[in-house]
Amino acid sequence: MPIGPRAGFAFCAAALVGCAGNEPHPRIDAVDPAQAYTDRNIWLTLTGADFIPSFRIDPGSGARVATMEGFSGRIGSEPNWEPLTYFGWIGPTQISVGLLKEDAEDLPLVPCDVEITDPRGRVAVLRAGFLGLGAQAPPLVTVTSPTIGPIYVPGTTIHAVVTATTSPPGQMTALTWIYTEPKAANGTQRQPVTASCPSLPGAASIDCAFDVTVSSNLSAGMTVNLDSTALNDAVPPDNQTVKHFSIGLTPRPTVSLVTPQFGGVAGGTNVVIQGSGFEAGEAGSRAYFGTSLLIPNGGIVVNNETISGYAPAHDEGFVAVTVQSRLGWAYWDQKFEYRPWPQIS
Repeated sequence: MPIGPRAGFAFCAAALVGCAGNEPHPRIDAVDPAQAYTDRNIWLTLTGADFIPSFRIDPGSGARVATMEGFSGRIGSEPNWEPLTYFGWIGPTQISVGLLKEDAEDLPLVPCDVEITDPRGRVAVLRAGFLGLGAQAPPLVTVTSPTIGPIYVPGTTIHAVVTATTSPPGQMTALTWIYTEPKAANGTQRQPVTASCPSLPGAASIDCAFDVTVSSNLSAGMTVNLDSTALNDAVPPDNQTVKHFSIGLTPRPTVSLVTPQFGGVAGGTNVVIQGSGFEAGEAGSRAYFGTSLLIPNGGIVVNNETISGYAPAHDEGFVAVTVQSRLGWAYWDQKFEYRPWPQIS
C-alpha cells in the first residue's frame, strides 16, 4: 500500500529521532574556527553527531522544514558564560552558531568550553573547544631598505624592501606605497608614484620590493618621502598602519684637484685626489685613471675629501680621472697627462 504524505513524514521523523527511550544524544567533536579575535561577530561551525532539529510542515508546499527552534548554547566556563545565538542546521553532523561581538568581548582569553542543548534537553559539551584572542592589533610594517642616512643623491635609484605582517589567524589584505618629491629649484614637481604590492589570499605577511629613481633636477638638502600603508582584517580603524620614511638628499661626490697632474707611462706616480663625498670601506670610493684603478685597489681613502695612491701604467697621452662610489660618479674637469720617460742620448 502506498505511504501517504503524513505517514511518510512520521516515518522520516522516526528515522532521525528514534523510538522513545532511544533518542540520539548530540556530540560536539570540533569547533571551526577553534580560535578567533573577539572584537567582532564570530560565526562558528560545530561538527559532531546527532544534531537533530525540530521539524514543521510548510503550509504552502506541505514540505517538511528543519528548524533550530529549541536549540540553545553557551560558551565560556564557570562562572562566566556567554550565549550562542543564530543557530543554523547544516546537517545531522554540523550546525552553525553565532557569537555576537558584545558577548565575545567578555570572553576570558583562555580556552573556553562550548555547550549546546537540543530541543529534547540533551546537552553536548566540548571542553576547551574555543580560544578567544581579544582585539586584533594593527599590522606591523618593517622597512629594511632604504636605510637611514645621507646615502642618496639626485638621480640615483632607491631600492625599497617593505614587509607587512599580522599575527595568525589574522590575514593581511593589502600593502601599498607612495613616493613623493618636493618642488625642484625650477618650480616643477613630479607626480606621486604609487603601487600595490602583490599578495596571496589568506597570507599573514606581504613582502614587497621595488625601485624608484630620484629626479635628477632635485637639489642636495631636499627630502623625498616614501610612505607604506598596510591593511589587515582587523576591525577598522585598527586595521591600518602607515609607515613614513623620509630620505634627505646629499650632494654628489666631487673631484676638484689631482696632484701632480702628470706622471710617467710606467705608472707609480704618487698622486693625491682632492674633492668631497669620498667614503672608505669595501663598498667605498674607488678612483680610476682612464679605465684602470688607482693603485692599490682604487686608492686609499684618507678622509671624505682625500684619496691617495699610485697611478697605474698607461700609454702616453691624457686620461680622465674619476671616482666611483655608492653616491654615483665624480669627474675631474681636467685630464691627467702620461708622459714618456726622458730619452738619454
